[in-house]
Amino acid sequence: MITALVFLMAMATIPMSSSDSMINFGRAAGGVQEWIMISDNVMGGITASNLAYTDSSMVLSGTISLENYGGFASVKTKFGRFDLSEYKGVRIRFKAANQRFAFTLENSRNWTQPNFKGEFGTAKANTWTETTIYFKDFNEYQIGEPTGGKLDPAQLKGIVRLGIITNEKKEGPFSLEVDYVEFVK
Repeated sequence: MITALVFLMAMATIPMSSSDSMINFGRAAGGVQEWIMISDNVMGGITASNLAYTDSSMVLSGTISLENYGGFASVKTKFGRFDLSEYKGVRIRFKAANQRFAFTLENSRNWTQPNFKGEFGTAKANTWTETTIYFKDFNEYQIGEPTGGKLDPAQLKGIVRLGIITNEKKEGPFSLEVDYVEFVK
């Protein structure tokens, strides 16, 4: 726990270097367990979601509800400072079922400001898949709606939060297990 906290504090205060470009999840030594769950419940939705850690992964699961203007579940880091300007994208090793997902980047603490999403998913449910999402393919969203904008590479210096979110607004059960996230050059 102390190792994970020190790792996150270091990531939040200094630019990322090649030696700490990977986030391994899980309860095993060195695994990160500090991401938090945020669902549509924060705005009146009734999606039921759960965040758990295995020895070597993070698992987000539940049932998406579209009632009360809901329709999402997510996990995010605490606010910090992430300088991703030396990287070209993010590689994720995951298993997923019943939803597509997106890796998110925020450059403002104000939730009404635009954020950026790079979509991922798998055609074969519950099979370990590794995918790379390049920052040039991240799209801009504001309060869940696409703006038509793209991520400007200059914005990668000032990222304040990382996350993963369900990305379909599709009612029903879902699951996502993430082994690691790695920033790639």
